[in-house]
Amino acid sequence: MDRLNRIQVSVSSKEDISISRRPAGGACTMRIRRGPKCFVLTGVAFCFFLLIYVQDMTNIIAYVNNKVPVHRHVVRWVENEHDHRRPRMMITYKGRLGNHMFEYATLIGIARRYNMTPIIPDDVDLLDVFKIPTPQGSLDLLRDPKRYPEEKAATYYKGVEKIDPTRDAYLDGYYQSWKYFDDLRDELLNKHFLLHPSLKIAANNYIKNLLKERKLEGAVLVAVHVRRGDFVRQRVKGYTAAPIPYYYKAMDHFRKKYGKVMFIICTNDLIWAETNLDEGPDVHYSHETDGSLDLAIMISCDHMIITSGSYSWWAGYLVKGEVIYYAGYPAPNTKIGNLTSKEDYYPPYWTGLMP
Repeated sequence: MDRLNRIQVSVSSKEDISISRRPAGGACTMRIRRGPKCFVLTGVAFCFFLLIYVQDMTNIIAYVNNKVPVHRHVVRWVENEHDHRRPRMMITYKGRLGNHMFEYATLIGIARRYNMTPIIPDDVDLLDVFKIPTPQGSLDLLRDPKRYPEEKAATYYKGVEKIDPTRDAYLDGYYQSWKYFDDLRDELLNKHFLLHPSLKIAANNYIKNLLKERKLEGAVLVAVHVRRGDFVRQRVKGYTAAPIPYYYKAMDHFRKKYGKVMFIICTNDLIWAETNLDEGPDVHYSHETDGSLDLAIMISCDHMIITSGSYSWWAGYLVKGEVIYYAGYPAPNTKIGNLTSKEDYYPPYWTGLMP
């Protein structure tokens, strides 16, 4: 605010407007006569000086896109000391946020297994949701790396058990299996997949206000993710959207187990969900358009009902309680089904459910 106070605007009795800026090292003054052109120039000048002093556009961009403002956690490789003798490891980032979470977790798990240094690119969307502590840098940091392409996207690739620990490595693929990183689950939850404070606060306030409005303070929170969209349109590939009875059966399980429950339903097809699924005092539908905030709300709950897809999978993995998943995904003998080993994809401590 001290810096902004250095910009002075004054109007004289001679109908002149004077704009002056007085920094520590000097001063600049602009004097223009009042009138339509005068006020346009004044507005332009004000915006110019505002942009000089307000360099962080995070809040403005977030407001325009109806998202929670997030300040990225920057850990640049070049600004940190590293043991340059240690081999380095990177991984491809294919798909969207849920896919990237699999790839990142696998990178951390495999790099730790071989005492290698993990590196991530500085433009991956994970940085917009989580305070990732891993150094950020370009692919050029890898020195003559050996490439390890996975064989199937959602099947454990045994090639990771034969990585050369003396040479930089590049993992190529989706790497969607809990087996790559489950031994580091506590570390992933408590160190790597930490929500940005603004997202965490927004999610907590959302839940607090909801429970107060429904008069259900102290209720067990169960998040429900409803994935449809492309999973409805591309069934021939093996994408299967959970049917209506699945949701009723899974929700009934938690009602019988805990009694006082608050269900928060997040979905990419709100009209379908509100039309076909349960409605009552213990059911709430999120109308948020910010996928990051929906994810933050879900992982702030006690338990989780997931359906299909990697985004839903990770909402379940980051919840510390019970997880129920739709056992009908993916459909067998399909493109996706043939790439998936359910034993490798779904953790054994989750509960599969068919309607």
